[in-house]
Amino acid sequence: MATIRNDIFILSLRQQVIFPAMRTSVSVSPQTFSELCDFCEKHNRTHVGVLTADSSSEGGKELYTTGSWCRIASHAQSTTKVRDREVSVVTLSMEGQSRFKVEKFSQTAPFHVADIRLLDDRDGSDSVEVKALVQSVQQAVQELLSDGSHQGSEEAGSGAGLLKNLFGGSKRVRWPASPSVLADMIAAGLSQLSIPERQQVLDTVELKPRLELVLQLVKKVSEVQTLSREITSKMQKRTQDELRETVLKRQLADLQREMRKIRSGKSGDSTSTKAEGDGEEGEKSSEPEEEEEEEEEDDISALRETLKKAQLSAEAQKIAQRELRRLQNIQPHHPEYSVCRTYLETLASLPWAESSQDDLQLGTAHEILEKDHYGLEKVKRRILEFLAVQKMRGDMKGPILCLHGPPGVGKTSLGRSVAKALGRKFHRIALGGVRDEAELRGHRRTYIGSMPGAIMQALTTLKVNNPVILLDEIDKLTRNAMFNPSGAMLELLDPEQNHTFKDHYVNTPFDLSKVLFLCTCNDLQTIDRPLLDRMEVIDLSGYTVEEKVHIATTHLLPKQRILHALEKEVKKDEAASEDPVEGSTTMAGPEQPLLEMTPAAIQELITKWTAESGVRSLERRAAQVCRWAALRLAGANKEDSSAPESQRSEAQRLADAALAECGPNAEGKVIVDAQHLPHIVGAEIFEPDLAERLTVGVAMGLGVTATGGQLLFVEASRSKGSGRLTVTGQLGEVMKESVSTAMSLLRSKLYYAALEDGTGAASVVRLGSSGPSLAAARAGPLSPGLVGAESVPDSSQFKEVFADLIKSENALKDPFGGDDVHVHFPAGAIPKDGPSAGVATTLALASLLLNRPVRSDTAVTGEITLRGHVLPVGGVRDKVLAAHRAGIRHVLVPFGNQRHVQEDIPEAALADVDIHFVKHIDEALVWAFGDGSKQPFPRSKL
Repeated sequence: MATIRNDIFILSLRQQVIFPAMRTSVSVSPQTFSELCDFCEKHNRTHVGVLTADSSSEGGKELYTTGSWCRIASHAQSTTKVRDREVSVVTLSMEGQSRFKVEKFSQTAPFHVADIRLLDDRDGSDSVEVKALVQSVQQAVQELLSDGSHQGSEEAGSGAGLLKNLFGGSKRVRWPASPSVLADMIAAGLSQLSIPERQQVLDTVELKPRLELVLQLVKKVSEVQTLSREITSKMQKRTQDELRETVLKRQLADLQREMRKIRSGKSGDSTSTKAEGDGEEGEKSSEPEEEEEEEEEDDISALRETLKKAQLSAEAQKIAQRELRRLQNIQPHHPEYSVCRTYLETLASLPWAESSQDDLQLGTAHEILEKDHYGLEKVKRRILEFLAVQKMRGDMKGPILCLHGPPGVGKTSLGRSVAKALGRKFHRIALGGVRDEAELRGHRRTYIGSMPGAIMQALTTLKVNNPVILLDEIDKLTRNAMFNPSGAMLELLDPEQNHTFKDHYVNTPFDLSKVLFLCTCNDLQTIDRPLLDRMEVIDLSGYTVEEKVHIATTHLLPKQRILHALEKEVKKDEAASEDPVEGSTTMAGPEQPLLEMTPAAIQELITKWTAESGVRSLERRAAQVCRWAALRLAGANKEDSSAPESQRSEAQRLADAALAECGPNAEGKVIVDAQHLPHIVGAEIFEPDLAERLTVGVAMGLGVTATGGQLLFVEASRSKGSGRLTVTGQLGEVMKESVSTAMSLLRSKLYYAALEDGTGAASVVRLGSSGPSLAAARAGPLSPGLVGAESVPDSSQFKEVFADLIKSENALKDPFGGDDVHVHFPAGAIPKDGPSAGVATTLALASLLLNRPVRSDTAVTGEITLRGHVLPVGGVRDKVLAAHRAGIRHVLVPFGNQRHVQEDIPEAALADVDIHFVKHIDEALVWAFGDGSKQPFPRSKL
């Protein structure tokens, strides 16, 4: 009769099944053991239920419903190593008592508790069928034990290993008296059984079906073991035959070599002692053997001729001759033969003396560069300079150029245009994610599967030693404690060293001085300083709106029309047909383009749907417009418009009415204007009004990131406290010091202004203060036109701006009145560093003191000193273009950057943005807060 037990602790196992009448060790975590002890102590229990997890269920979290009712005999705590770390485990000794069935789970977390029903073991051993099954099972197990005993050392890994521990050897087998126990012991002892198969035995309560199942499983294991033994025997025999054949071939080759030596010795003796007739007879007898030898050496002779034609260097020739002699003494079936032959073929395939002829026509090169890329004048001029010197000298080493700029400005495609302009072959090597120098310099030949590095493979493919090689994304090289591929680039990109570049696989110097290396990167900060020092960096800043309009009109839109079958591809010349980006396959399409975008539409697409320095997003938007045009021309929109009027929303009716103007017209052409774009590409990218962000305590700075110039907002707030300064925004040390400098500068200026206001002259002068010296104070204010490290502009306007603060009693103590000040740079997840936020931070703190917002049409950049001077900074072009994209009207730039503004910033941007050069922080403060902010700022002449 079944017995019901309530509130039983359920121990779940994953890779183990426990059977009744057996003692088994189970390892659990200390946490599980603690939960088990607490439960048993609380409910006064010595038995637990053990269930196995069903691996076929989702996540392997469900448990089987049949398990073993076990008594905990003992436990022991120990440590084990798991994934190179010590883990504490508790080993429980469990004695199976009987089977049970789960009625219901009353708890599933943090551990399982269930009501169970103990199952009676229905023996039925008196049945004739059961006795016959027991004999069959015992006979099958004994055969399995006998097969395992014949395997010798392999017994531990066979199916009979655990069975022998349970029943003894094949000669003296100790069978249990109970057939039920016999079936359970066999299921537990067969190591080849899977967890579901063992669980199937545990689920079978009836004795006869259980014995039949066990018998079937034993026979299955025996068949698998027999088949495995046969496969192993065949493999051993095959290996012995191959080894015997190899030894015999080697002995035969040695005998043939010795016979050739003996014949050559006898031939020499016969020519010196015998008559001429006898010598002719000996010569005829040796002809068949010589022909056979020549056939064996045909491949080596062909390889020798190839090496001669390759015009190897002197050192490479010595290595090749040595390897050829070594190859002649190696049998073709030997593994070393293929290694040596592959190495010689690699040497022969390298372009030691093969060069392509440069196209030194400067006019043609200039036309190609102008046709493929708009703008980028610095790079074009540098390439033309190289061509001019090459034309005059003839053997100039290739420069190492690094194109630095944000994504999408044409760095990678520019390398292909440079190769086309020079008339050279082009190869691109992607360095993103390269973490091992062996990928660049090759693997040593001692390793299996070794091969040359990426540079040697590129030269082998191009078959010339003066190509244009583009090392793309050099700033993305992976670097860690074990690998530093940047070290391998030091020799590669050094014009004074790369004429003797040694690849690990080739293992002989190769001249790379004729190769023109072009590198691209987005961020110079991630490149090792020694590597950066070897390259000539050319900055490619972002495009202006006008430049983007020109690029979209002449390059991007025609390309997308061809790709979307809206225009027939123009037949390209042979040089352009090699461009894999453009492709040489003729695209189907009409002679005249079926899509036109007005200049206003292109400009709206740039300003309202893209916010980037390059043109990648612009190209994607152009492709979206082309897809819409293709859909409209295909007639799909007509099907949509045929829907009932009641089922169409007001927005759909307005969109249909607006897009009806697009066509197609009588010529079958679709024309897109600016007012159609919201219905085609969706809502424009919403950018909050900058004036709304510039509240009290907020200033607008400018920064440069790997993606180009960006607006950088500086926020400051004050609260009651102890005068503590807090700076946040994931900043570097330089930027934190800029905030402290701005705070000290404002305090110092207000302090000395208050002293002068109270006494007529500064009664206290400290070394290094930002105010004027005592002699200067007596002599009167300095003229604003003076330029020098010690010159300070007239402070009268500054005093007018801060008049209320200067008269307050806190001016001589702390203008912030002992309040805590918090300065934050938004986008806290982005690391920021650099000194160029000094002016913006000063304006934000001044806005906080004055309780007045900074001008909303002004962005600033520049480094400040404690004396108030504004020092020049880098990335002025990127910063001004970022302000131009955002619609900023005025930009304050350090006076020291006047030359950069004149040379780098396009006229189109200068027409929309007023650049103001400042020497001192007083000029920026007066512009942001003074009465002069309502009048035009005196603009410096460019």
